[in-house]
Amino acid sequence: VGDVYYQDFSNNLLYSVFHYMPLPMHSAENMSDAFHCYMVANKEIANVIANLWRPGDLVWVHDYPLLLVPNLLRKEKPSMRIGFFLHIPFPSSEIYRILPVRRKLLDGVLGADLVGFHIHEYARHFESSCVRVLGVQSKPNKIVRGNDHCQIMTCPIGINPQRFLDALKTKQVQNIVRQLQSDYKGRKVLLGFDRFDHIKGIPHKLYAIERFLKENPSWIGKVVLLQIASAWNKKAPKSDEYQELIRQTHEIVGRINGRFGTLSSMPIHYLQQSVSFLQLVALYRVADALVISSIRDGMNLVAHEYVACQHGKHGVLILSEFTGAAKSLGAGSLQVNPWNVQSFGSTLRYALEMPAAERERLHKYAYRYVMEHTTRHWAKTFLRTLRSLSPRHHDLDADKSKPERLNYQQVATAFRLARHRVIITGLQGTLVPDEAANKKDRLRRTPSYQTTLHQISEKVKKLISKLAEDPNTTVIVVSNATREVLSSNFADSEVWLAAENGFFLRRGAEDPHWHVMFDSIDLSWKERVKKVFQYFTDRTPRTFISEHETTCSWHYHDAQRGFADKQANDLMIHLRGGILSNTSTEIQDTSSVIQIRPVGLSKGAAFQKIFNHYEHWARKIARSPKSAMYTPTGSGGGLAGGGADGKFSSEPSGTSRPVDFLMCVGNLTKLDEDLFQVVNEYESSIATTPRAKSPRVDEQGADTEPLAMRKTLSSPTVTLEKIPGSSDQYHPSWQPPSPPSSPHIPTHFSTENTNAREVPPPRPGEGTPPTTHTPLLDSRVPPRVPPSPTSSEPVILVNPPTPNSTPPTTD
Repeated sequence: VGDVYYQDFSNNLLYSVFHYMPLPMHSAENMSDAFHCYMVANKEIANVIANLWRPGDLVWVHDYPLLLVPNLLRKEKPSMRIGFFLHIPFPSSEIYRILPVRRKLLDGVLGADLVGFHIHEYARHFESSCVRVLGVQSKPNKIVRGNDHCQIMTCPIGINPQRFLDALKTKQVQNIVRQLQSDYKGRKVLLGFDRFDHIKGIPHKLYAIERFLKENPSWIGKVVLLQIASAWNKKAPKSDEYQELIRQTHEIVGRINGRFGTLSSMPIHYLQQSVSFLQLVALYRVADALVISSIRDGMNLVAHEYVACQHGKHGVLILSEFTGAAKSLGAGSLQVNPWNVQSFGSTLRYALEMPAAERERLHKYAYRYVMEHTTRHWAKTFLRTLRSLSPRHHDLDADKSKPERLNYQQVATAFRLARHRVIITGLQGTLVPDEAANKKDRLRRTPSYQTTLHQISEKVKKLISKLAEDPNTTVIVVSNATREVLSSNFADSEVWLAAENGFFLRRGAEDPHWHVMFDSIDLSWKERVKKVFQYFTDRTPRTFISEHETTCSWHYHDAQRGFADKQANDLMIHLRGGILSNTSTEIQDTSSVIQIRPVGLSKGAAFQKIFNHYEHWARKIARSPKSAMYTPTGSGGGLAGGGADGKFSSEPSGTSRPVDFLMCVGNLTKLDEDLFQVVNEYESSIATTPRAKSPRVDEQGADTEPLAMRKTLSSPTVTLEKIPGSSDQYHPSWQPPSPPSSPHIPTHFSTENTNAREVPPPRPGEGTPPTTHTPLLDSRVPPRVPPSPTSSEPVILVNPPTPNSTPPTTD
């Protein structure tokens, strides 16, 4: 497992892709097995860290072999303060997306509170990949997923320059320097010190030397390149790619020496071996210029080491623009494009002929930067930022904020003791698994796929139907789905169906007709909105329109995020300032869906109308076994002893059958939270039984409620939440209060009222006749302030293991 994890997956696969090298097909073929070993190794490392961690410790995870560790630690210890730093480049999203395990790797990294990169370019690529692959929201220096967020920062690493300055003073280094100066007397020395790796661009450097000598024959015999190429991966020489690189390099060196060499000197001295630290310091000191030609490099600290050793000598730093060091040492170096051989050769000549004053100016800038931005400075900056962050995860280990799990036994007991029960449930994300959390690929979210999102499994359908057959239990399914969808799921069931946010109501199999619950609805805007939606759909790839009888929606889940967000913003401006400016409509922009619906058409308003509905329904239902929650009182009818005025009496009437068990479960959008607010207003009329509602999440699973408030079922499709002020103990006493009054909602009417009408299922292209409408409810969720961060001192550093090999250096 160790060799597959570190060599095959980490070094051969991830390292290649992150450095913009194509992914070989044989690697893709074995990806599943290699990634399994990668997950096993990351899990083992995470378990060790979790056992060592104590409250107040900081955990700092390093580099690409441990991409999954942050999220594994987060699941094990939610309150842990975690930092992650990537020492290699993070590729463009166009390159990163070729990885089959792209989602899992990003999820792993986003488990950290703070993610660090060497330069802004890498951070920007990471944010772009998160947005395009995970569909999350990107803010300046932050990735946001619901209430959860991950901070992004750039913090270039440095070296310990004092170590090199001290080594220069030793006799061993001084002796080596004198020997090298004697060997190359009268010649300019160019130095190349690289790992023997594809990304280091050694062939590019050799081509540039060849071009330089060809165009400047006067320099033949006066300049020498000392190229040291050290192997870092013990298994690499066995690969075909490595052998091909060796063959290509040796061929170029032989051609150049054969063409431009003499009996007394060769233009290139090439060593494919390692050198000691003291020998390396001496080479840095002797070289007139350091040549770095990497075609992609995270930072390349060789440049920092050379600058430190050139103090007082002012050697020239020639640096590839594709290294991270080019962004920090750029003003103190000459930058080249390794692929532009002609320009590269000209830069070599300029460096050799550069005036002393300019060499000194460049060196002073680079030397000052290297001395200030040391390894210690890098570590202190990162850890200080990590400590200062507000906790993005709630302290779940603290009793005061640990979410209470719903007690199933108490719910079952309260259900059995109750005489008249009402259960309100949603559809998508409640009775049907949330497709955003269960699908393997977001690309499945297409118009044709939308039709399958509301199909209930046979098992769930039987359970709900059996529950609804109980004469003392009324089950109401409230959804934004159409009448056809709900009817197809509960064709012959006693379940009450509230389609399109409660605009249509069907009261079980005994009353198969659909009733319109809202009067004064104006739908004349729909045709104009559809034309605008179609305009933006034609110009935004992978977007589509969905239309119901009372709503119209534009979906941009899978469009390219940056462009789609801009298009959505333009669409909102056009709608608000144009065709919807004088209409009674509201715009819902949640989880990449823009929906237009009439003002006040919400699940909360529908709930009130159902519980305060009309006299003829109350009388009709009171005569049937399904009179669980209705009884006529006086001249009017209502819920649990409602009088003619539409309000609850303080005592149930002799024939009333009050509701003593009310449970509301759903995965609703933020604008539909008024359903829970209305249910909470009826709370005092229910015995203090365990009650639950869904966490505040949008239809795509974006969490909008603090985790500390939740009660969570083990079921993957249903999440319940404790209603503030409720109790987990059941009391048989019950006192019905007055329901909330709303000036916009009628409390009762007679059967002769034309606003109460039965409507047939719609024909294709037809909708509800347009009328005028009055606003009903406005739901707002107050913001919540996260707990203040705690100070931390100890730091647990997590570096990748190195089984049977030496890891690549962070140069």
